[in-house]
Amino acid sequence: MASGKKMLIGGNWKCNGTVEKVSSLVAMLNDGGKFPNNAEVVIAPTALHVSYLVQNLRDDINVSVQNTWSEEKAGAWTGELTVDLVKDMGVNWTILGHSERRAYCGETPVVVAKKVGIALNAGMKVIACIGEKLEDREAGNTMNVCIEQLEPIIKAIPNGTVSNVVIAYEPVWAIGTGVTATPEQAQEVHEQLRAYLVNN
Repeated sequence: MASGKKMLIGGNWKCNGTVEKVSSLVAMLNDGGKFPNNAEVVIAPTALHVSYLVQNLRDDINVSVQNTWSEEKAGAWTGELTVDLVKDMGVNWTILGHSERRAYCGETPVVVAKKVGIALNAGMKVIACIGEKLEDREAGNTMNVCIEQLEPIIKAIPNGTVSNVVIAYEPVWAIGTGVTATPEQAQEVHEQLRAYLVNN
């Protein structure tokens, strides 16, 4: 890895984790030894387990929520988490735009971008997810789809906060399907995304 660049090591637990399992995972992470100096580690448990991780996880592992709401302040948003509540819990990271949120909750690129802007304005760090489905890849539309998702996010980033955003490319066709993306496939998209970001 080039000098000055940080690795992000992230774990999204999705909708998994019993009390017993979470306790076991936290103990394992706490005993896991030193991380490289150029690595930042972020764990995203379910909302039910965030408080436990905040209270019990070692200080050099960040806790993230898996989503935040598209409004700034707490209120009548049943089932949601607003950034003010998340920060009050001591959590400074959020995942936004995950493919499962896009697919199952109907989150559009515009909605994801709004959430990104709200989170960054609140001083949070954001893991913004983009990626294509299998039919997009087979049709040669990988970059078109990624840019369609990425462009509104770029426009929503407030001045001075770009260093608080991580763009996470996830080939949707390789999530839970038994099909694996090769490192070469991922790196090809990474290179094209970097080129796009440099020019935009």
